[in-house]
Parts: sequence; structure tokens; C-alpha cells
Amino acid sequence: MMGRAVVLGLGPMGRAAAYYLSKYTENEVVGFDISASEVERARSLGINASQADALAGIDSIVKDADVVIGALPQSMADEAVAAVHSVGVPMVDMIFMWKYDEAKAASLRNGAIIVPACGWAPGLTNLLAAAAVSELDDVNQLEIHVGGNPINPSPPLYYSILFSLDSTIDEYVRPATVVRDGRPTTVDPLDEVKAFNTSMIKGDFEEFYTDGLSTLIGTLKVRNMAELTIRWRGHLEAMKLLRRLGLLDDRKLASQVLGKALGRDERDFSITVVEARGSTDGEEAIIRYEGIDYASDQFTSMSRLTGFFAAITANLIIDDYIRGSGLTPIETVYSGDLFGIVMDDLRKVGIKFWRVERRIVD
Repeated sequence: MMGRAVVLGLGPMGRAAAYYLSKYTENEVVGFDISASEVERARSLGINASQADALAGIDSIVKDADVVIGALPQSMADEAVAAVHSVGVPMVDMIFMWKYDEAKAASLRNGAIIVPACGWAPGLTNLLAAAAVSELDDVNQLEIHVGGNPINPSPPLYYSILFSLDSTIDEYVRPATVVRDGRPTTVDPLDEVKAFNTSMIKGDFEEFYTDGLSTLIGTLKVRNMAELTIRWRGHLEAMKLLRRLGLLDDRKLASQVLGKALGRDERDFSITVVEARGSTDGEEAIIRYEGIDYASDQFTSMSRLTGFFAAITANLIIDDYIRGSGLTPIETVYSGDLFGIVMDDLRKVGIKFWRVERRIVD
């Protein structure tokens, strides 16, 4: 089915979503951004893009759309979702996380479908989690390990800005919600740093708890759940020091300091590991999905994973394959057929995941 898709925000993630829809589907696609430079970058990729303040004119921008993709900054996402919903148009938003405002969530439970927090992590990882959990009779633990990092890290911070700087800072200061013994609880993200090992790439990595479980806390019944973000060794110690010195307390100061210290390097790679532990057929078992992706052509790996997955989801709404009313987390519409379609579409753009199953024998 051919439809009209509108992309709000043409930064790296929105640009990737618009590019995917323009190149790999038959849909009419138009993107909007307030920045003239972002509009020009999108047009250079063959995207139909216009300069506009999306929030100021949102009614006229989205009224004829069959689906809207939200790729606006975190500070604008809530307002955009509410505005699009009031027009009655289906929406896939990469950022929106309503758990911080239940009253807001209640106002969005009916009407046109909204797939919230639908990027890479959360988003794609939610679908992988649903797939892993569905294969077990009983699930005791779910862990999501993700991390986008520069291929060539430089001291002293061993990291680069790969997505919103504001969201990057949030990872180190916002308490992370995890589930322990069936109860959601919050932990300080930098209190516990763990070594991370993988056979997918050579390197010395660490990981820390981050607040990316998102909707999984309410949609999957798993006794223990956590998301951890992977970084090159050395980065987290540096961030701990900056936080102890109070440099992350003032968001404006933190943005100035980190904006200069981190810089931008679009040569990145992204690691994804989603692992469920439990039992099946009376035996202890582990189901894991894992993958590694690299920057390609005009896009960072992080923008590929985030934007392409949001675009695939939006296209499935246009095709009437994904249906729902109001807030509909992607994992709640999981099925084996849907999962297969998404994995096939991702493989077309070189994004692959491997399934690993292991039985635990005493």
C-alpha cells in the first residue's frame, strides 16, 4: 500500500528515517526541520524536505499524512506527540516516554495509534526482547546490552557525540530504572561499572546501567530486567570524575564542557545484545539476539539502527500490518511473522542479528 509519511525533524535520526522510506518504499515522503542546513543535507540525499517550525504549524503539516515519524529533540517530543494525536494521525516517535507523566499517558490511550520510544534502544531492542522472551516457558532475567561508540576513541573521554548531547548527559545523571525480584527500582547509573566482553569486536569495554527499559517495565512480566550501555574502558571513570566535580549538575555548563571535549566522529559502530534467561521444556535455557553494525555511506550506525527501524515500523502502519489504538509499545504487537518482516527489512540495509540458544546442563 502506498501512503504519505511525514517526518518531523531532519537531524541524523530523522534524516535516516526519511531516507529509508524514500529509497525502500513506494510512499510519498516529506520531512520538515527548522534548520536550513538540515533541510539541505536531507535534500542532498534525495529527500523531499522543507524548512518549517514543525510545532508552530503542525496541524497543516500532518493533516494529510497516513503516518508521522517524530524525530524532534527530547524537549519537544511530548508536545509533538500530543499535537499529532489531537489531529488524529498515527505516529511513530523515537523519543516519547510517557512513564514520567501518567496523566499525559491517560490522555493518549485512545484514538490514533502512537508507537512510543521507537528507535534503537528503546525500540528495536524491545522487539528483540519480546522475541527472546516468547521462546521461553518461564523467564527469570532479561538483560539488554547496547552501545554506540567511535571506532577510534580518543582520550581523555574515549567517546564522541553520536546523538543528542542533552540525551547523552541524561545517561550519566538520570536514575536508571531496573526490575529486581519483580519490583521496579532505581539505581544510580554510575554506581556500578561492569566489564563487558564480546566476540563480535576486539576491544576493552565496560558498561553501566541506563534508563532504557522504557515500556518493557510494564509490558513484559520478567522478574529481573536491566539495560546496560557499553563504552570503551576509561570513559566511565572520566564521567564519574566530571560528576563528582559538579560539572554535570548544570545542564548548560555540562553541554559546553562536553560539547568541546567529546567532539563528533561519524565513524561509529553499535553493539546490540538482548539476552533472556529462564527455562523451556523443563531445562534452563538462554535465548540471545546479538548484532554489530557500522557506519555506512552517509549515516552513522546509531542513526541507521534508530531511523531505519522507526521507518520500517511506520511503513508497517501504512500497510495496516501494525494496528492499535493510542499508546501501543512495539513489543505489544509482537508476533513471529512481524518479527520476521522486520528482520528481513533490516537485512536489506545490512543490519543483521544472530540468534543464539544455549541449554544449561548441571
